[in-house]
Amino acid sequence: MIRALTLAIPFLLAAAPALAVELSGAIFSSTGTLPPGVKVVAQGESMGEPMVGKVEGGRYRIQVPDSGRYHVLAQAEGWEAAPKLVWDPKTAGGLDILVYPAEVPEPALAAELIEMGRQDRAKPGERAREQRLGAIIDAKGWPTVSMVGYEAAAGAWTVAQHASPAFLKRSLPLMQAAAAKLEINPQHLALSIDRARVEDGKPQVYGSQLRDGKGGKVEPDPIEDRAHVDARRAAMGMEPLAAYLARFK
Repeated sequence: MIRALTLAIPFLLAAAPALAVELSGAIFSSTGTLPPGVKVVAQGESMGEPMVGKVEGGRYRIQVPDSGRYHVLAQAEGWEAAPKLVWDPKTAGGLDILVYPAEVPEPALAAELIEMGRQDRAKPGERAREQRLGAIIDAKGWPTVSMVGYEAAAGAWTVAQHASPAFLKRSLPLMQAAAAKLEINPQHLALSIDRARVEDGKPQVYGSQLRDGKGGKVEPDPIEDRAHVDARRAAMGMEPLAAYLARFK
């Protein structure tokens, strides 16, 4: 059985587009106050000159070509934000962004979680890491983006996603609460929801969990309301299901 538990982001050169699409969303600050001089840029996969948007009244607007893949980044001196991956500008929808001070309040914990995530990607599911993350959650709550930075937050999620089903179910409500404040990568939350549902014998929501199908082909575990899965995936910043499955052929 195949479990797609982590995200791979391939970059392929896009065909030259003819039209422009406006991406937009709100910018939130973990402190409640936006930093001065914040700007939003979109970097295309061909790594050419970034496109710069307009920021006004806590919202941004940025024009990008209507095809290709892009990272949308909020930038301000002394601040950080997780990049938003746009798979298809035409269906991206609103892309709200959380910015937070680069000097996170838990730097030592951040370094530990980054290393835990690295180790777990190399050798998933070790009980000692699960126990350590559990102790961190008991002491400090779920490691959010503004607490430890987005790389360390991703490390915490990696450990939880590869942990025992019971630990993942314990962590899921904490992830959902963090997602409501933009404090976790929504794609990560989607993968955790799917894994928990598959473990319970229920149809998944986003189609991220895969299995061996007929003729050795990879196929998703059963999906609830499959006709609308791409709309749900787009809302979580995920590429269309067909493109996702193509990566596993």
